Amino acid sequence: MRKFNQTIAMLAGASAVALAAPAFAQDAAAAAGAPQEAADAPASGGADIVVTATRRAERLQDVPIAVSAIGGDQLAEGGFQRLTDIQYQFSGVQFGTSPNDSGFRLRGVGTAGGFSSSSEQNVGTVVDNVVIPFGNPINSLGDLERVEVLKGPQGTQFGKNASSGVVNITTKKPTFDKIGGKLFASYGELNEVNVNGNLNLPLSANTALGVFGFYRRNDGFLHNVTLDKDWGGEKSYGARAKLLFEPSDTLSFYLIGDYSKIDRTGPGQLWTLARLPSLANPLMAARFGNLGALGIVPGFDNTKSAEEYDGYTSEQNYGASLEINLGLGDYNLTSITAWRRLDEGDQVFAIDGSSVPVFTAQQSGVDQSFLSQELRITSPSGSALEFTSGVYGSRRKVGDDNDFNRAQLRPAAPFNPFIVSISAGQSNTQTRSDSLAAFFDGKFNVSEQFAVIGGLRYQYDWVKSSTFSIIDPAYPPSPPGPPVAGQVNYYEARPLATGSTKKGDWSGRFGFQFKPDRDLMFYGTVARGYLGPTVTFSGLTGQKVDVGPQTVRDVTFGVKSQLFDRTVTLNANVFFDKYKNLQTSVFNGLEFLTENAGGFDAKGFEVEGSWRVTPELALNGSFTYSDTKFTDYITACPDVVKSGYTCYLDGTTSLVQAAGEPLSGAPKYSATAGADVRLPINDSLTFDWSANFYYRSRVQYAAAQAYTDQPGYGTIGLSAGIGHPDGNWRIGVFARNLLDQRFQSAVIGLPFSDPGGRVNWMTREGRRTLGVSAEMRF
Repeated sequence: MRKFNQTIAMLAGASAVALAAPAFAQDAAAAAGAPQEAADAPASGGADIVVTATRRAERLQDVPIAVSAIGGDQLAEGGFQRLTDIQYQFSGVQFGTSPNDSGFRLRGVGTAGGFSSSSEQNVGTVVDNVVIPFGNPINSLGDLERVEVLKGPQGTQFGKNASSGVVNITTKKPTFDKIGGKLFASYGELNEVNVNGNLNLPLSANTALGVFGFYRRNDGFLHNVTLDKDWGGEKSYGARAKLLFEPSDTLSFYLIGDYSKIDRTGPGQLWTLARLPSLANPLMAARFGNLGALGIVPGFDNTKSAEEYDGYTSEQNYGASLEINLGLGDYNLTSITAWRRLDEGDQVFAIDGSSVPVFTAQQSGVDQSFLSQELRITSPSGSALEFTSGVYGSRRKVGDDNDFNRAQLRPAAPFNPFIVSISAGQSNTQTRSDSLAAFFDGKFNVSEQFAVIGGLRYQYDWVKSSTFSIIDPAYPPSPPGPPVAGQVNYYEARPLATGSTKKGDWSGRFGFQFKPDRDLMFYGTVARGYLGPTVTFSGLTGQKVDVGPQTVRDVTFGVKSQLFDRTVTLNANVFFDKYKNLQTSVFNGLEFLTENAGGFDAKGFEVEGSWRVTPELALNGSFTYSDTKFTDYITACPDVVKSGYTCYLDGTTSLVQAAGEPLSGAPKYSATAGADVRLPINDSLTFDWSANFYYRSRVQYAAAQAYTDQPGYGTIGLSAGIGHPDGNWRIGVFARNLLDQRFQSAVIGLPFSDPGGRVNWMTREGRRTLGVSAEMRF
């Protein structure tokens, strides 16, 4: 890919040359990531929310997109600690931690995930204008400015990882005015400790440094009775530094670097037995017949594991970005150069659910790196044609020559514990994905009330993948012959296998914006989202899967309004999404693989509103109805088929047509409701109180598979505190999941068992947390 390297270098070089040119003329328009106050002053009823959903600073109510936003301080005051907790603030937003429900999900659609070597995201994550393809650089909320959730295809400006939406995150920029900062600490159940602090340090009249650091930990919440250990504990720490330099009114440099590390006790798969297979088979009885003696009762609320094999995981996430903004008359030229890396540590795990050694795995971790360069120009706000246009290039690498996975299966244990190396020794899988794109997005103001909006992005992707295995010195093969207890069956290392694909295609949108009044807007768009093809080899067995490109056609009509002197905000939209070749994940009994579903529909509506009842009391709420269903999905026959579906043989392969099934992990209904109270006690004390309710309806985690449902549930969050009216200090108490509502990250099939076995994939959010907090600003 020498030509591709040259192209990236040329993009970066062009950015440097263009931005080094002298700026003649007036101040630049506000650049994305550097929002300014709206032109019109907010009315007495409430303040305007400024967002950068269209890569320029605009009032939320002026953006013709289904977008929601929340401030970082508001999120943290509720006792929340992670970026993923925004799912409890917005309806229609979920976050999954299992491979078949991984990452953010909007309107029921999310990341395909899978234990494959290359999986792109349907819902993109953007942090300070940088697309984040893996990991999470925001492991603490201490320096978060705001979070914006953009629903529906956003690929025109945000690229191929935004075919179903974007979570757009902005951290706090350093300021030149004064030295300042904040310290925060909290303590909660399970010995949960969360400490973070940030410092704003002006270095000169036009240079400022921002530094942020955090430490967070909690004990485990899943008890392994065989090993007498608690799994699910986590310790993380990290730092972020930001340098802002503005040598003139028309030129700025913004450099960001971050590092974080997470260590977890227990395997990444926090499984407990939800349902046992029939014990009529003596092999199953031998593996699971001792659960009663161990004090384990399989079921949805089971919090005990019988795994005899220990587990642990760790990862390091770090990167850097440089954003340069140059004013060219009334226009603004922006260059963003970014690099990220994710280093996974060694990990071990077992996924058989038994106290008998059936399956064991050891992985060296998969390292990933990402390099991107974006160059764009933004027109001034208020002109007849407002637009953002540019070019973008990226390279993502997954795996290297030192990343090896290995796994062993004892299919007849405990009767004959001979070993099968299902990874054919030590398996290595690598993928490189390159992408180039050009884009244009904007609106033409036909009049003060009516505008035509539209955009187009064309991208070209190249994907190369490879896999091979070598003899595992810890588990060398035995000579050919009958299986021998305690020995590894004969196997041969897999020779190098390669695969590649390349394709170009477009995404875009077209629509209108009608604004009869400053406080009322109607909009409608027809958009096409696109997610490129990939070729992948699974991490364990090296199974090759060719995944075709995914497209989505989205039709959205919405209204945004503010009433009663803007004390009431009410926004709503209806959407109709039709996917072709949806990239989704399927569990084949051994590992997760990414594949295509022929057709998929999602349709529904969203409503959200807020009411500033008095200066002391505010109410908010949101509701999302999203009806998701496969219209064509031929997939592997599950072990136990749901009523109404029938498997059939295609040669020697058993398949099922899962048309009519909802997408894994997609709730039909979700809702939030909240209240905030700010009550002055005197000139130096203020009492605050907030409550939040979150609900999601029943979901299932495997198409056409029985016993993989999770009932609907609701959680309650509370926070109360007392502090100085100016926010100089505050002490408080908080509760997350107050009523200890149990729910799981997923419910999936139990591997290596007879039909009917199921496991819960546990999550910390499914446990109550009560705690106290304190913060100080200076």
